[in-house]
Amino acid sequence: MGIKFDGTKVKDGSTTVGTVRGDKLCKGTGHTALGTVRGDKLCTGTGHTALGTVRGDKLCTGTGHTKLITMKDAAKAIGATSQGPATALVWWFFVK
Repeated sequence: MGIKFDGTKVKDGSTTVGTVRGDKLCKGTGHTALGTVRGDKLCTGTGHTALGTVRGDKLCTGTGHTKLITMKDAAKAIGATSQGPATALVWWFFVK
């Protein structure tokens, strides 16, 4: 099947592989943070190391300006309609 994100749960078929809790993406249905949204930055776990940055309609590497993917394409890849930082975080951990 494929990864689907409904705004709260990330599913691969019928299995929940991730859950968005506030600004955190947690593994499965638990509370272990895979990544966190801090403003426009995607960070590791609950830490401060920037993985990527949302700049307008694109997702860039680290804190730089090198484009990885457009937000529209990231949303399409995970079956979402929203194009915010949470969508970018789900794409980063489950599709990239």
